[in-house]
Amino acid sequence: MFRKMITALTATLGLFAVAYIYTNSNMLTTLNAQSAPAFILPKGSKVVLGKYNNKEVVWDIGNNNNNGNYVLMSSKPIVDSITVLNKNLPYTSSVKPNDSDKDNYCIKFYQANDSSYAYCPTTPLKDKINDIVLNNTETEILSRNPFLPSVVEVRNGGTLGLTVNDRAFKGISSDGWLDKSYWLDGRVVDEFSFNTAYKDIYMNVIQVGASLTVTETNDTKYDYKDYDTGIRYSGKTEKIFRHPVDNWINSGGTVFYSSLRPFSKLNRAKVMFAANTSYTDGNWHSFAIDSANLNELNELNPNKLRVQSSLSADLQDIKRNSQSITKVIKNGSVDISVNANTGSSTRMSVILYNEAGTQIQYYKLGNATQDGTNDYSVNLTGIPVGSYQVAVINEEYVSSSQIAVKSSPISNLLPLEIVEPHKITYTKQPQSGASSGKDYEVTKNVNAEQTVGKITVSSQGVMPLTYTIEANGDDTYQNFEVDGLSNGTSSNTSLNVKIKGDAPDLVSGGLKAGSYKFCISTVDANGDPTTANSNSKVCASFTVEKTSLTVAFDDSNQTKKSIADASTAWNETASTTPNTGTKVTYSVSGGDTYLIDIDADTGAITYKGNGAFGKVKIKATADDDLSGGNDNYISAFTEKEIVIYQEVDGHVNPDGNSSDTTVPTFTASDPNIKINGTIGTIVGTLGTSASLDNSQPTYRYGIKAGEGDANFFSVDANTGVIKTTANLGVKSYHIIVTVSDSWSTKEIPVTINVGVAAPENLQFYETIAATNMITQKSVKITDTGVSVYAMVKGSTNNNPVTYKIKDGSTNVITINPNTGAITMHGVGTVTIVAEKKGATGQGDAQAELTFTVTAGAQNFIYTDNAGNELPKSGTAYSAYVEQYEKAKNFQLYTAGNPTGSTVSYQLKAGSPTDVISVDASGLVTILNATISPSQIGRVIVEATSHDPSGNYADKTIELPINITKASQTIS
Repeated sequence: MFRKMITALTATLGLFAVAYIYTNSNMLTTLNAQSAPAFILPKGSKVVLGKYNNKEVVWDIGNNNNNGNYVLMSSKPIVDSITVLNKNLPYTSSVKPNDSDKDNYCIKFYQANDSSYAYCPTTPLKDKINDIVLNNTETEILSRNPFLPSVVEVRNGGTLGLTVNDRAFKGISSDGWLDKSYWLDGRVVDEFSFNTAYKDIYMNVIQVGASLTVTETNDTKYDYKDYDTGIRYSGKTEKIFRHPVDNWINSGGTVFYSSLRPFSKLNRAKVMFAANTSYTDGNWHSFAIDSANLNELNELNPNKLRVQSSLSADLQDIKRNSQSITKVIKNGSVDISVNANTGSSTRMSVILYNEAGTQIQYYKLGNATQDGTNDYSVNLTGIPVGSYQVAVINEEYVSSSQIAVKSSPISNLLPLEIVEPHKITYTKQPQSGASSGKDYEVTKNVNAEQTVGKITVSSQGVMPLTYTIEANGDDTYQNFEVDGLSNGTSSNTSLNVKIKGDAPDLVSGGLKAGSYKFCISTVDANGDPTTANSNSKVCASFTVEKTSLTVAFDDSNQTKKSIADASTAWNETASTTPNTGTKVTYSVSGGDTYLIDIDADTGAITYKGNGAFGKVKIKATADDDLSGGNDNYISAFTEKEIVIYQEVDGHVNPDGNSSDTTVPTFTASDPNIKINGTIGTIVGTLGTSASLDNSQPTYRYGIKAGEGDANFFSVDANTGVIKTTANLGVKSYHIIVTVSDSWSTKEIPVTINVGVAAPENLQFYETIAATNMITQKSVKITDTGVSVYAMVKGSTNNNPVTYKIKDGSTNVITINPNTGAITMHGVGTVTIVAEKKGATGQGDAQAELTFTVTAGAQNFIYTDNAGNELPKSGTAYSAYVEQYEKAKNFQLYTAGNPTGSTVSYQLKAGSPTDVISVDASGLVTILNATISPSQIGRVIVEATSHDPSGNYADKTIELPINITKASQTIS
């Protein structure tokens, strides 16, 4: 009745457990569980059961399925040498004793040779077997207590289902019948047929060794019959023989001994599990049950039994870092969630089956069992990579003994694959474009979104992996990201590391020069490894090399300036490639360095030769714009020459027949006006030698073709002699002759009067009232009311003076022909010609003026947003004040520059860079308040206006910025 109650209670608890499972949060995992196969000990394995003489008994399993039982045979005899002879019992010679004789007498039979064979009761053997001590647990699982087996039970086809090899000791000598033979129960009768006199002699019986060889040729000599059942068998085949109790020879007697080997039967269904008795150290053991030593007379590799009890274990989930998993890295650990009850010193042990869940691969004695549903940490160190099914068993742990203990059944199975941990590697992968010998180079292959390297995953581990870019000693890791990861997680085995689109070290879209370092750390889908290692974390560094600059003067040709032209400052500018973040500085680098100064920042040239001339070399050096704080470029330079020369000059000496010493004047009868007549000689003066030294220049002479009456005259290039090419008539002739040296040409207007009086001396003056004549005039394009004046002082000739541009161009100026009023259109130089008709009989007068228009100064100012100029103190603007707000922006405004000019803004070099930043459009971003005395008044924004037409010189104005601290409200 009590057993039925337990069964009913177990069934009820089972229903409750199922209901719990279906409502548990791990329901899906549990429903996917697989039942563990029934645990079966193989034949030949050894188990520990009971004690004899306080020593645990090791048993061989001779048959592992005898009607649901294991047949146990002690691995070694519990007594090595024992006899059934009991001299305290009376002897009888009855051939056919009754049952009481069998149990109470030693029955002796005599043979002709005075030998005797007898049968004695096996009670002494059974008494010894009864001394085996079993505990309650063992008693419950035995279907038959230890016993002395009979011939009928052990023989081939016997009730225990054993064969000779199953039951006979192996590895003993073959020359002795009784060497490690063991007693069997019952009696046998000799069936030896050729001597009927000895038939029906019954004797004790023994099982001899498996290796015993019987050489008798008579196959029936050792045939026997079980006395009690009449079953016949061949002793030679079975190796089960009669055993003489004692043998009298003449006057002496010998007592015969055999071993005592008990048998038992164990209910197979009640054995939940068994494992080698050495598997108790808490380590993983490759699970194996040694079945090779059946009947080898040893106790090697015995197994401790775990037997059926009320203990339970329901495996509900396998977790890692609090999430359900089916895959974990090698040598990692998991938490197994188990619902269990507790018993006496119970442990939650773990069993690993093969992937199919049919064979146990590994076993580990676990930690103490906790009541209810709990997580148990399981370290998997040492378990090879592979696919497994995990089970648990809730078992008692008794360290002092190897005898059977109570346990739960093996739990259900849950799958778990153990994989090699993922391993990432990083290889640099610079994109193309860098110079030979360089991996990464400014502006070439380190621009935003470009790839710098590649991550590959060799062992994939538990996908997906989560990637993190981490510091490698500095903050430069913030420039990089793993391409294509929105949440940092990916199952791809190859990923690029690229430069972020908003990387903090980008300058004009590319990384600035310098060293960059980063680490890439990964964890798998389980969050492993919890501490980064060399497989999960790689660190890299690389250098973005400076890039080479190219620099060239915008006009790379030699600049040639006359002393007069050089007195007006001009710019020699150069451009760089790349041009972002670069700055060109200028210097005088060779030649006659005293001739000029050059502004290092603008390239503006100032002549300081004080009338000297020569050749000077200037240099444009390109490098980083240091105001940006970067060093991205390898500096480069270029040079060019500037020649400052003294302009050539000259005059015409009329021929001696001329009636005027300055203007060639001839009568109609003078031979000079005939073909090939000499008019005069051009004389060169001043100028500069070809070698730019103080030696005398070589002059060349000529006549300007197409001008005036040039067709009637010629000039000898070497001598400067002016001759006629036709017979001249009465009139004034006008030509332009030239005198040249290696650097310049002087045009000299010449009037030749034939038969008329010399023309008046027409000259240009600065104003009508001026007394000093001029040949050059320079104005700025911004000047107004400009006119030129030409007149003949004291003339009575009332013919008007008219004006024109000598070459007819109108790009620089236009001129009113009657008044000389100038309208300016651009920067440049023209020649203005003034003409006055002569009186009757007098030549026409002419004069020329070199007129130069230079760039004007811009009226460039800072304003507020309404266009009103900001306050000034003298010529300097007062500080512009704004209150600090984090990331606050405000706009600067300028006005007054010519239409079409462009304005750019920048922080003045040397200004503190932590107060504001300013972009080229004048948008200011506040970074901090101007808090230190060294900053106040030194934060200056420069605005530069540039007129692309070149009519106005660039102008830069400065505006100090003061950012005050934020105000506080106190209540």
